Amino acid sequence: AEVLVKIGLCHLNGAQRHESLTYFRKAAELAPDMPRVHFLLGFALQLNGEWDAAITAFEEHKKRSLGIPDPEPMYNRADRYIAECRNGRSLSASPVPAEVALVPGINSAHADYGPLPTADGSTLYFTSRRAGTTGGKRNKVTNEYFEDIYASTLDRDKWTTPAPLPEPLNSKGNDATLGLSADGSTMLVFRDGPGMGDIHRSTQVNGVWGAPEPLEGLNTKLQESSAWTTADGQWTYFVSDRGEEGLGGQDIFRSRWIAETNSWGPAENLGPDVNSSYDEEGVFVTPDGNTIYFSSKGHTTMGGYDIFRSTFTDGRWSRPENLGWPINSADDDLFFVLMPDGSTGYFCSVRPGGLGMDDIYRVEFTAPQHLGQAR
Repeated sequence: AEVLVKIGLCHLNGAQRHESLTYFRKAAELAPDMPRVHFLLGFALQLNGEWDAAITAFEEHKKRSLGIPDPEPMYNRADRYIAECRNGRSLSASPVPAEVALVPGINSAHADYGPLPTADGSTLYFTSRRAGTTGGKRNKVTNEYFEDIYASTLDRDKWTTPAPLPEPLNSKGNDATLGLSADGSTMLVFRDGPGMGDIHRSTQVNGVWGAPEPLEGLNTKLQESSAWTTADGQWTYFVSDRGEEGLGGQDIFRSRWIAETNSWGPAENLGPDVNSSYDEEGVFVTPDGNTIYFSSKGHTTMGGYDIFRSTFTDGRWSRPENLGWPINSADDDLFFVLMPDGSTGYFCSVRPGGLGMDDIYRVEFTAPQHLGQAR
């Protein structure tokens, strides 16, 4: 049974996490008294959307651990995961009217995420950790290739083979897509910086992307990992790990452009209506600047990051609404962006049926999402 658990953990930490279920299930049958085995079984069942069976396994883990805390914090989270499974059960029982499919020709066996389609849908920029990145270096801890920004164009309704954008947009370090202006000429990118990674901006002139410049006033010594500037250029919404100003984990902030000083003003935390005590990530703002889409490990997630929507009305943000099943899954669903027609979105997800790690998906909504008009 110990060998089965080890194989299961290898799958859980690998590209096809949901495949860990076979091994944890066998291990729990062979050695039901093994510590943690019911927790791992519950986790794998949750990843596979088997909500009721997952709840049963987590309850079994709680019963057997007799209230004694585990030295490994993850194994003390059974109540949290039970709540997520209840969210999943309720959301998957009433699916939203939308079709979700892998974007053909774009994804690889490595992590692919951060989709940024141009407004006309003819080009898709995204981040990939596939072989062939600039510099070809790997992260020493994870053994993954460093991030590079790739592009693919639509040719007779088919995406061309993605290619990394040339230097200076890509470097030998990490370069990732964050946001794209409506006219497609300005891209916000994540880059290794003096801190743990910062927000930069690159401008395209005559089809060539210039060297990314850091957004002055927004970056800290900690990580700024996601950003989107409103259509009117007045606000940048971004995700930061600045603990002393946060509500727990990574939070969403916003900063106003101050023309007099030619810089971004003080960062405002969006507050407890939007930010949970867990991590938030991947913020997108609609053209009218009033609605944000973002991912969170809190609120009513059904597991990992789920995508949520919140609208600013009468001076406050609405309670984040889970976009629902089948857009969200039991694993990570991130970096959602909406096309100008409001009926097509792109996001990345780790789910059964993918090519491995994060993959880029397209969602077609039966009823267009409200976008508002650019101010």
